[in-house]
Amino acid sequence: MGAASQDSRPLVVYGLRLPGATVAEGDLLAVVELQAQLGSAVRLVEAEAVTDNELCDDLILIGGNSLTERVLERLDGVLSLGFAEHGSSVYDRKSGFAASPRYDDAGEPRVDYGLVIRAANPFAPETAEVVVVAGCGGHGTAAAAEAFDEAEALGGYRHFEALVETAVFRGSHRDTFVREARGIA
Repeated sequence: MGAASQDSRPLVVYGLRLPGATVAEGDLLAVVELQAQLGSAVRLVEAEAVTDNELCDDLILIGGNSLTERVLERLDGVLSLGFAEHGSSVYDRKSGFAASPRYDDAGEPRVDYGLVIRAANPFAPETAEVVVVAGCGGHGTAAAAEAFDEAEALGGYRHFEALVETAVFRGSHRDTFVREARGIA
């Protein structure tokens, strides 16, 4: 890996689910929420456009994009929470618990889950950090971004992983809470 880029602002990275598609609504809501929490001192870039030098910067990864997948793979031995195949559920390696979104009879989401992770950036562990806010669905991603600002619910850890749960009512997520938060090395 090369040296970090010259711009010291954190890089907020989003992704497109399919080439040529638009950004998922939950990912957009997460970006807006994090920009409100962090102020305008961030840079916004699509995952496929991140350079090798930027990989060594402070990163904020939104949703299930290609860079999020690479970072989670590199953090695999550090984390006890993770996504099952294709993000269909969140699993807990410690307890064996699997949190899967729930839907009503019409197929509309009623409960969604997300992860909030803050860790040393695996591409530059001595100099940078990475934050991941991602969900099983868009509601889980947006809820994870909201939970990032809840220091007390996240246990006050510098580096942590947290499972977030949110109820979905009439197409909006509500009653978001941190179900589990743990410090990580």
